[in-house]
Formats: sequence, C-alpha cells, structure tokens
Amino acid sequence: MLESEGIVVADEGIGGWFITKHVNGPGRRYRNRAEGFSGCLVVTKQRIFCNTYWKRQINISVDDPKISALHVTLPKAETLSIAFESSVFRENWAGVIEYRFNTERARLFHDTLISIGARGSAPEPPQRPGDL
Repeated sequence: MLESEGIVVADEGIGGWFITKHVNGPGRRYRNRAEGFSGCLVVTKQRIFCNTYWKRQINISVDDPKISALHVTLPKAETLSIAFESSVFRENWAGVIEYRFNTERARLFHDTLISIGARGSAPEPPQRPGDL
C-alpha cells in the first residue's frame, strides 16, 4: 500500500521511545511516562505513517493542515523526535505526546517533515492550574 504512494523516506524495525507529558484523555492519565517500542516510520508523497508493535500510531495526510502541529527535532544525531499536543488529534485529550525514533535516517526524516509543514521546535508544555 505505502509503496504505491511513492515512498520518500522509510525505516522499519527501528527502536524508540513513546513519551507522554501530562496527558489526560477519556479513561487515561499519563504523567511523564516513557515506554520503549519497535516499529516503522514512513513518509510517502501522500502521508506520514508510524506503526509500533503493529499498532498504527501516526497516519496523517501530507495535505492535512494538522501537519503544522507536529514538532520535529534531532535530540541526537541519530534520534528523531516527533512531538505534538494530543488535543490537536484527539477530542477530549490534552498533553504532549512524543515519539523518539533511533534511526540513521533521522536527519533525512527531519528535513522531509519540515519541508511538508512540520515545525522544527519542541511543543510548549501544557498549562496547568497553579503553573501561572
């Protein structure tokens, strides 16, 4: 399926970390949680796609204006971070979700994602009562 969309950059069988920062959703509450994963990350001419342990985590059309809500950074030379405010993608959710991918193609993913509209900065942490 993804091959027919014209793969721009892909890596599979890569390890990484799923990180949450003050995430709340229906029946869910995560505070600074980190969990390792193995999966794939693919950017085609039509979408950004990520699976971890055979579960779809990211599936966004490159034409979707929500791409600008993705914050991509390179914490290390071979580490790509994709972070976003969860409320942008899921109703009744709040808090930052981050995927860190350990890949030799981190720079290529970063530059490709920036070229289609992602931001090159980290998202602001959510405001909580008492933080002001």
